[in-house]
Amino acid sequence: MPNALVAAALEVRRFARGILGSDAYDVYLAHHRRTGCGGAPLTEKQFWRAKYAAQDASPEGRCC
Repeated sequence: MPNALVAAALEVRRFARGILGSDAYDVYLAHHRRTGCGGAPLTEKQFWRAKYAAQDASPEGRCC
């Protein structure tokens, strides 16, 4: 029973991170590994800075 609760909690966490977008860096790293990009991946700090800069430069698709 405890294993089922832990599994359920992890699934809820994964789902919530996907909804909130906080898993974007993990998705980026998985894509980087899958596609075999030539260079090193961005650091997490570089990734979020680039993501927010792109959103600020092109704000369509956001509610605010």
